Amino acid sequence: MGVINPGTMMLASAAVSAVGTLHNMRAQKAALSRENVRYERERKIAALDAIEQENIRKDMLNETLANNMAFQSAAGYYDDSRSFLNISKQAEKKSEKDISNIRLQGQLIDQKYRDQMFENYASYKSNEFGGYVSVISGLATGYGNYDWYKTPKKIKSGDVRIHGGRE
Repeated sequence: MGVINPGTMMLASAAVSAVGTLHNMRAQKAALSRENVRYERERKIAALDAIEQENIRKDMLNETLANNMAFQSAAGYYDDSRSFLNISKQAEKKSEKDISNIRLQGQLIDQKYRDQMFENYASYKSNEFGGYVSVISGLATGYGNYDWYKTPKKIKSGDVRIHGGRE
């Protein structure tokens, strides 16, 4: 069995490093994909929660209006009484404002999760590019070292050799 020269060792080291970098890139992609799935699930839960809150607020309005009708009929107000109509109108306005705020909050949460998913995508793409550059650089350096050290070169008279490579 022969001795492995330094050039071969450097080339092998570069190849192992490249494989490690590629593995890390795949692992990061998988982790970001799982995180994006979680964000998508959170988006859907937030949307359902907003709908539920909106429905609760509508139920509260309907209950308030029903209570107002019951009070109005028991107190002897007319159906077209200005004070009765105003009380109901104010309850409806407050409900519309609350529902509008609930929808806005739902949209803000949805946008927050979309932004995080986009940031994950951008981060992965940046790391992917950097990873490939690192792999290519490492392999090029490894091959350069391999080529430099693979065979001793002829020495011309008066030249000084360093490391057994080219002069």
